[in-house]
Amino acid sequence: MKLTNKSDQTYLLNKYLDMIKSLKNYSDHTVSAYNTDITQFYAFINITNTVNVEKFIKSLAKKNYSKNTINRKMAAITTFLNWCNKSQAIKIPDISNLVALKTKTKLPNIMTNNYINSLLNNIPVSSVKEIRDRAIIEILYSSGLRVSELTNLKLTDVKKDQSIRVLGKGNKTRILPMTKQAYKYYELWLYNRNNITTISSANFLFLGVQGNKISDREVRRIVKLRLGTFPHSIRHTFATHLLDGGADLRVVQELLGHTDPSTTQIYTHVSKKQLKEKYKRTHPRG
Repeated sequence: MKLTNKSDQTYLLNKYLDMIKSLKNYSDHTVSAYNTDITQFYAFINITNTVNVEKFIKSLAKKNYSKNTINRKMAAITTFLNWCNKSQAIKIPDISNLVALKTKTKLPNIMTNNYINSLLNNIPVSSVKEIRDRAIIEILYSSGLRVSELTNLKLTDVKKDQSIRVLGKGNKTRILPMTKQAYKYYELWLYNRNNITTISSANFLFLGVQGNKISDREVRRIVKLRLGTFPHSIRHTFATHLLDGGADLRVVQELLGHTDPSTTQIYTHVSKKQLKEKYKRTHPRG
């Protein structure tokens, strides 16, 4: 099996995408991005008749792709190639020397406490759809879930002690607390949910208007409609507000489901209030 053979390319891509979705629990959005990046690399292979990631990266730079986009594509392709080598015994070129391009750290978009509370309180709950939307956003802010984690929630994942069992990246499970407000709207949604459920979606917590399991895209649309932002901004806000309240960075890392502490570290740059308070407490002339 060779990466320069088109039929082998199709087989390997389909098998890989199925693996990261079913075994690693990657979201539909992430799987789609991997599909796009690897397919683009395949096109380069077919034109040049060579499996050369470095030359592919240079070709992207010439087309004025941003450094962040190039780094994302590089990560997707190198991960795929390593899988081909380890799982499918396919010989690949040496990619150990590839280094991500240096980029400026982009701080996440954060909503203030008063602002997000104002937006949440202005979401009407006079219809089943509105109740669902309010419950979705309350839970996103309450527990800092990724979109895919929310859409995959089952009815049995929410416990009476106001906690949620979440299956995150890499099929890692974590237990997260819920605020009283989030649990309140969860119960209200649960009461109304049976009006639209179908047999195929019976086990999933959140449903679309047709009664099917709600999609990642629909959740993004709901958040954009109700808050004027994106779900990941709610996750960023969740983390920053916890740090502002004095939560330990390690605790926030566990709640977010970050494997690497450096991923959570960015929120220390955002949480200016916490940094200023620590400075005043610890500096001799604070």
